[in-house]
Amino acid sequence: MHARLAVVLSGDDLIRVAATCAVGLQIRAEGFIARAGMKGEARDRLQLHAQSLTRLD
Repeated sequence: MHARLAVVLSGDDLIRVAATCAVGLQIRAEGFIARAGMKGEARDRLQLHAQSLTRLD
C-alpha cells in the first residue's frame, strides 16, 4: 500500500532540519495528525503536524 501524508513544519528549528534533507532520505517525524480543513475535499485529507524531525542516516 502507498499513501501520501502532508507534513506541516512550524518553527525555525524544524525548517532548518528540513532544509538539509534530500529526496529519498529517511527521517522520523513525530507529532499529531489532524484534518487538512473542515470543508469540502480538505475534510477527507490528513496532515501530520510535526513537533520533531530526525534524520535517520
